[in-house]
Amino acid sequence: MKIRHSRNALLLAALAAAGAVRGAAATADELFDDRVVHEIRLTTHPSDWPRLRENYLSNVYYPAVLQWRDIVVEDIGIRSRGLGSRNQAKPGLKIDLDRFVPGQDFLGFQSLVLDNLTQDPTMMKERLSMLMFRKMELPAPRVAHARLFVNGVYAGLYTIVEPIDDGFLKRNLKENGGRLYDYEWTEEYWFEYRGADLSAYSPYPFHPQTNEKNPDARPIEQMIRTINESSPAEFVGAVSAYLDLKRFLDYFAIETFLSEIDGLAGEWGANNFYLYRFQNSNLSTLIPWDKDVTFHQPDRSIWRNTERNVLTRRVLAAPELRAYYLDALERCLALAGGPGGWLELEIERVYQQIRQAALEDPNKAFSHAQFEEGVSYLGYFAFERPRFVTNQIAGSRAGEQ
Repeated sequence: MKIRHSRNALLLAALAAAGAVRGAAATADELFDDRVVHEIRLTTHPSDWPRLRENYLSNVYYPAVLQWRDIVVEDIGIRSRGLGSRNQAKPGLKIDLDRFVPGQDFLGFQSLVLDNLTQDPTMMKERLSMLMFRKMELPAPRVAHARLFVNGVYAGLYTIVEPIDDGFLKRNLKENGGRLYDYEWTEEYWFEYRGADLSAYSPYPFHPQTNEKNPDARPIEQMIRTINESSPAEFVGAVSAYLDLKRFLDYFAIETFLSEIDGLAGEWGANNFYLYRFQNSNLSTLIPWDKDVTFHQPDRSIWRNTERNVLTRRVLAAPELRAYYLDALERCLALAGGPGGWLELEIERVYQQIRQAALEDPNKAFSHAQFEEGVSYLGYFAFERPRFVTNQIAGSRAGEQ
């Protein structure tokens, strides 16, 4: 499917006037180079961008042309996206490269997310969080900042977020033939067993991203039943058929260190992750998503909500896994580094990089003062959080002796 010729001609004429040209050798690594603030340009029919903003709660796609550097991709689809982050002034965007042209891609991607950064006054939290996951050697999407221009007008500072797709799975998990589910929050849920009816698990909250018409949720039901019903003696061995429990604790320790309030043990039940079940296996792994409310408070307990969540409660009841969790937190501490360490320096680096683009953002959801105060708070978190977590680890170990 093509954009209607009249619209296509208008879009291409606008790009030609801007001096854009098609085609240039580039890579996905360059798109996610976080040493620079990128520039993304979208050209739409003059009436479509106002219409998208007016109808920001809908998922209607509008045709557009994408330009990054000197690469131009025609006939793409863009739509408003997000749950709590939907915003009329500054819409979050899903870019669908093959919406109108089957098989079309951009640097190997068939879709991208442009996050509007309306839930985080610092505009930095998700990028910092995902980088920490990757530095801890867990798969996580790459994130880079970009100025977005729509029809030549600066629309604001966004982040480009790598999609969890076949390419991501192949690069990070060395396969992509399994089953991928996006956990979509519909109500507070703590991994309780809901019975044998598969519709209690999928399509919601475990929403299939592959094989949508056949979600094959039986292994999910079996995993959650095992989590809930296996005896203490059997628990580790039985659940290990479905989850690598040490890898799970590495993931959970990062969320804990980052004071994540909307993750596995968040304040509203589990949220914000993908579940990938490996090909020809019942074994699954977690992939983080949407980490823009991390860095919540430096003194959030490392045990917060772990008793409410059936999975974390039962995993941490096993002495060897409880000890591993504390070890994983210490590895987070070693990476963050405390005052003057990696995390503090990275916060300052990103701040200096994006500050001008953030201050010039005409549609940001927060004031200049809130942006600066938020960044100062991140520095305070980087200073205080390691000390608090260190003390809680020591107290937990002392209590076990």
